[in-house]
Amino acid sequence: LTYSCFPDRMYGTCEIDWAKANFSTIYKSYIVSIFICCFFLPVTVMVFSYVSIINTVKLSHALTGLADPTDRQRRIERDVTRVSVVICTAFIIAWSPYAVISIWSAYGHPVPNLTSILASLFAKSASFYNPIIYFGMSSKFRKDIFILFHC
Repeated sequence: LTYSCFPDRMYGTCEIDWAKANFSTIYKSYIVSIFICCFFLPVTVMVFSYVSIINTVKLSHALTGLADPTDRQRRIERDVTRVSVVICTAFIIAWSPYAVISIWSAYGHPVPNLTSILASLFAKSASFYNPIIYFGMSSKFRKDIFILFHC
């Protein structure tokens, strides 16, 4: 509907055509729908899921019957919490500029080309954050990668 390919831009990508939001309420509603369905709902589900995972890990020591969690259990809780917070934060940081620009354009404000390009590229770079985060924060993930690539 409002996705356009811009051959005049050097990076050759398709993105939401924010300029059309100035001329039509259908385009405005589409952009707001994209914001809700592709940013707000995923962030909500992600935060809810990671909070649930953290709570499950924290409560798992109760199943062992021990009053105090062991050092290993505390370390697992801490690592899961850290990774969860970093992944959620990275996603929000990567996609927020794009989401803000979308809402900005839906209210009829023009989006400069450079801003559009930077927001698009920054958002699309989010696809490589998770492996880097897991590689940097999970020794098990690193071991599995080394085994996979025979290092």
